[in-house]
Amino acid sequence: MSISMVEMAGSASFVAAIVSILLAGVVTVKDWRSHTNRSFIAGLALLSTVELFRGLSAQSLQGQEVLYWQKMRIAFSAFLPGNWLLFSLTFARTEYKTFLSKWKWIIIAVFALPILAIGFLSHSVFTDLPTVDAQGANVLPLGAGGKTFHVLVLMSAVLILANLERTLRASTGRIRWQIKFVVLGLGSICALWVYDCSQALLYSSLNLSIAVLNPIVLLLADLLFVWGLIRSRFLTVDVYFSRTTIQYSLTVLFVGIYLLAVGLLAQLVRHFDQNRPLPIDALVVLLALVGLAVLLMSNRLQERLKRLIIRHLRRPKYDYRQAWLDLTQRTTTLSDVGQLCSELARILSQTLGFLSVNIWLRDETEPRLRLAGSTVFTRNQADELVHEGEGVAEMIHAVEKSREPIDLAQQKFDWPDLIMRAKPEYFGKYKMRYVAPVQTVGQLVGIITLNDDRVGFAPMSIEDQDLINAYSSHLAANVLQIRLSERLLQVKELESFQNVAAFFVHDLKNMASRLALAVQNLPLHYDNPEFRADVQRVIGQTVSQINETCSRLSMLKQKIEPKRAATDLNCLVQQTLESLRHNRSGSWETDLRSLPKVLIDPEQMQKVITNLVLNACEALDGRGKIKISTCQNCGQVVLSIEDSGCGMSQEFIERSLFQPFRSTKKRGMGIGLFHSKMIVEAHHGRIDVESQEGKGSVFRVFLPVR
Repeated sequence: MSISMVEMAGSASFVAAIVSILLAGVVTVKDWRSHTNRSFIAGLALLSTVELFRGLSAQSLQGQEVLYWQKMRIAFSAFLPGNWLLFSLTFARTEYKTFLSKWKWIIIAVFALPILAIGFLSHSVFTDLPTVDAQGANVLPLGAGGKTFHVLVLMSAVLILANLERTLRASTGRIRWQIKFVVLGLGSICALWVYDCSQALLYSSLNLSIAVLNPIVLLLADLLFVWGLIRSRFLTVDVYFSRTTIQYSLTVLFVGIYLLAVGLLAQLVRHFDQNRPLPIDALVVLLALVGLAVLLMSNRLQERLKRLIIRHLRRPKYDYRQAWLDLTQRTTTLSDVGQLCSELARILSQTLGFLSVNIWLRDETEPRLRLAGSTVFTRNQADELVHEGEGVAEMIHAVEKSREPIDLAQQKFDWPDLIMRAKPEYFGKYKMRYVAPVQTVGQLVGIITLNDDRVGFAPMSIEDQDLINAYSSHLAANVLQIRLSERLLQVKELESFQNVAAFFVHDLKNMASRLALAVQNLPLHYDNPEFRADVQRVIGQTVSQINETCSRLSMLKQKIEPKRAATDLNCLVQQTLESLRHNRSGSWETDLRSLPKVLIDPEQMQKVITNLVLNACEALDGRGKIKISTCQNCGQVVLSIEDSGCGMSQEFIERSLFQPFRSTKKRGMGIGLFHSKMIVEAHHGRIDVESQEGKGSVFRVFLPVR
């Protein structure tokens, strides 16, 4: 190694030693009384001392001096594994005393064995003075003591990494955010130990030419420590460990992959290039694995991995098929948005165990949220909880960007606080905890809020989130469908109103013209008795026409409630035909067969017969034949009215027949058949029609006998 590299390595070691001891001093001033902080302070002090000796070794020119400072470095390094293992067992752990009790013999072994190895095998730590190998690197040959020491340090590094990984995996949310940089800092140091020890054991020597890596890694670790200390308020963080977290660890797997990769790399280098420096290639593998570890510590990546595993490699918590069937059965018949939201709130509460579930719908034009369904509030109370303004706009914007439920314990908004302050009696003990979007095809319809009053108080899992997303998508689609139906109904009502207005305008115009003509001539012929009688007749007819038009239109809004009585349908038909003898057109033929009495409303059914017969008369236009017949068929009585008139097209029958304001007659309003169909269906019957243009029509009314 060149003089410049030697000087750089020594300077870097001194800088790292100073930074580490200063950091230890800051932690001592802040709080030195906790077990975690004392271990941290001692660990930094030892690392500073070891780096000091490494710097002295790097700047020594004599082989004996290098050997001396390296022995001193290893002697103090023997205390590092036990100290940092103690730190990893107490850092961020609420029940650390339990862990210390369970691990006491391992702690003693990690403290004692490296010290004993150096103490009893001190003569065989190094077997010779530094030499230069074939690649030009300065190396110190290791003896039995040195190899034993590096094996023990390697095993200790694995234990420390395992504990750090468990601590990180047991933490969530803000706690993970607070501790992960401290974990990364110490993890980097342990990864360097794994690298150094694997190199030493692989080559049975220490490579002094890459000594500059140690202070660089220590400086990097110090920076991570500083940032982690700021976040964790100087290591004052507690994490609760579950059994599952303790039992499983990925650390041994990472170390195994690393050692295997180094071994394979060594074989490849020896096979292809004897002169290539292996430590540089091994360092690349180490840095790649450290980068992989950093990625795996990412909350976002871990969340995606969890979702991948749960969705594709794990038996689902919920029977989604049954849950979807239950949801569909309970909501299919609901056509009111309020009822739909209330039912879904109950389903979510029953399925997920959240006692307080509220569903808020977004206003389509303004940033406003209105409570539409709840397991907490009544309809009257919901009217008091309509909120709008900047807080609501901020909430809507945040939920629109998120496809998953938002944990309000990690992300703060003003709107939930306003709601909770408005109803403190409902949010005294339990607060709003989760906000889930109600959206489909990128359109936010509303939000779902859940309190932290879940049965068992378990946090929401990924499967819970998936189920809420499925339910909320179903709700969003149904709400949009109901709103679309309402708009279509409004359009149809407007169209119907326009049709009614057109009919009214047309008829009133004709009536007004007749009245205007009579009034215009009245001053000139007032003394003529015949003229006065004619004007009186015109006025009477016009008033009758106005009353008839109004009575027909009133049929559209009347709810038909039949007053059933045992009735002879044949007698009712005969009475109706007798009352219509003055409206007779063409020839009439009757075929009334014996029928049992039926339970019908005679007055309402007479209107049906009248409408059908009059329509048949108008279709004849004075020529042709009408046949009225009755019979019994399959427990039903059948009334048939057949004419040989103009008939109707199949297109009109399919699209317009029985619809209000649809008629083939020039002056018809299309209300008679519509009203007749309503009456028959109110009696649990039906009307069928057969018709052909130019050949006539047959209307059949089917009524149940009982």
